[in-house]
Amino acid sequence: MVRAFEYIQFFKSMRCPSVILKVTEHGFDIVNANDGYLALGALDLKDIQGKNFFSLYPINPYISDDDWFTCFESVLTQKTEVNLGVHKLVYPLNTETTFLDVRYYEIHHIPILDDREEVIYIIRTLSNVTQRVILEELYNDSQKSVQYGNWWVNTQHQTIELSSGVKDILEVPDSFKPDLQSTKRFYCSEEEVKSFYKAVNRAVIEKKMFKKLLRIVTAKGNKRWLLLIGQPDFVEGICIGVRGVAKDVSEKLAYMDKVENQHNSLKYIAFAQSHLVRAPLARILALVVHLKQRFNEGSIEPQLFDALNHSAQELDAVIHEIINKTVGEKRLIVDDKE
Repeated sequence: MVRAFEYIQFFKSMRCPSVILKVTEHGFDIVNANDGYLALGALDLKDIQGKNFFSLYPINPYISDDDWFTCFESVLTQKTEVNLGVHKLVYPLNTETTFLDVRYYEIHHIPILDDREEVIYIIRTLSNVTQRVILEELYNDSQKSVQYGNWWVNTQHQTIELSSGVKDILEVPDSFKPDLQSTKRFYCSEEEVKSFYKAVNRAVIEKKMFKKLLRIVTAKGNKRWLLLIGQPDFVEGICIGVRGVAKDVSEKLAYMDKVENQHNSLKYIAFAQSHLVRAPLARILALVVHLKQRFNEGSIEPQLFDALNHSAQELDAVIHEIINKTVGEKRLIVDDKE
């Protein structure tokens, strides 16, 4: 009796909401529920004990009907603990539910077998993983908004893990399972592959962080620039892998190219104004002085007019070129603002 009492008290005081169900011909009858489970559903043990599980919970609005009514089949078939994954629940279920009422629980079904290896009891436990799910959602949303993600290379098992942010950059589905061989298709050339692994190997040898800019081609054929920052991970002096972040810097580099083009154009305009314009303008001014002197003497030579006309046309061509450069710069500035 003392041992039975101790086990009952242990079960009732478990923080993880749990309920014990007896497998019958008609379904699954509630045998016992701990305090955490009763508090979760605002229930009283005497009101639910002996009742069929699905008569007490006829439907869960956040789980599909098929998944809800077949949730015990896998544990009956496999006769081992089954993880049903994370499901959304709302408590309390009000007419005006807010996000504060939403809870996420990871549900496990643990079978208890009899001497004939048949399932006679099922322990249903619900682990509150709300904080973890919310953090993961915020983390994934932040990666999408700034086009960055995390990656991890396990050097012992030669495997790769990519976060959702990196998969978005590579334009692959969430189901994509990368490995060292499959990821090579994203590099633009074999030289890029060698360059990346050379940087990684140097970082491992020197035990320091590395930074590498790579050209890649996404799964949809789009060319991008990827900035990889990584650091080797050591355990007792042995490198077990390399982890880091990846950021899509294609737009930044494109903007820098615009700025560089703008800078080169402005340099040309400054050179043209200080040299190309000044030369024909100086000749024109000199010719005007010379013509004025000849006019006063009463002897104007026709060649002077030809020289003046040539210098004026030369100045006009230079000014026209400067205007074209300036219009191009204005267009660049407008594009940047858009």
